Amino acid sequence: TRQILKNPVDGILLAPSFIEESISFIRSCSELNIPYVFINSDIPQQESLCYIGPDLFHSGYQAGQLISYCSPRNGRILVLNISREIEDHHHLLRKEEGLRAYFKDTKRTVVKKDIQQTDQRSIEKELAKAFQQYPDIRAIFVTNSRVSAVSHYLEKKRKNGLLLIGYDFTKENVACLDKGQIDFLICQQPQEQGYRGIMALYQSLVLKVPVEKTHFMPIDIITKENHQFYMSEFR
Repeated sequence: TRQILKNPVDGILLAPSFIEESISFIRSCSELNIPYVFINSDIPQQESLCYIGPDLFHSGYQAGQLISYCSPRNGRILVLNISREIEDHHHLLRKEEGLRAYFKDTKRTVVKKDIQQTDQRSIEKELAKAFQQYPDIRAIFVTNSRVSAVSHYLEKKRKNGLLLIGYDFTKENVACLDKGQIDFLICQQPQEQGYRGIMALYQSLVLKVPVEKTHFMPIDIITKENHQFYMSEFR
């Protein structure tokens, strides 16, 4: 980021993951009058040109609906936030809020586990603790792309019959989807987000026309049967 600010560009396309660092960076952009567009996740109360990405709350709500349709009604639901910076990753927490909202008026029990050590061994250790504490888990919702790590653990321990939902069309996730280890991937057209972000900067900087402040992307549900028809940057 220092190199970018040392040689200022005309516009920035940013997918903010680490919130504190992102806010520090965009403050510098504002001081230099560099417009910036958020994609994939938003940071509220910032002066971005626009946000292009999922409605995070409704994304989690959608996951709740899938769980309701596809898992036993008496089973416990485990929400997994796997990230080194969970406190700052508001986009993970908004997804969790959406899922909890779906089950607010039902008798389904939702429990949460935050895993901040993201290596496979640490994830498996924390999952073992979760299953020991809650042996009646019947569905797992992973709030980011690390769902494949959970899939590997379930396969190793031969824990069959659990519904597993996560995010993002990565090679490893799709491989697990193909094997039937992941049931659903929720995706939000990352290529389209990038394209729309660049076009927003072009419209503002070159054409000098107003840009729509928020553009929510579709919430796509990817399965073993339809993933070969879904566009991805790694194809």
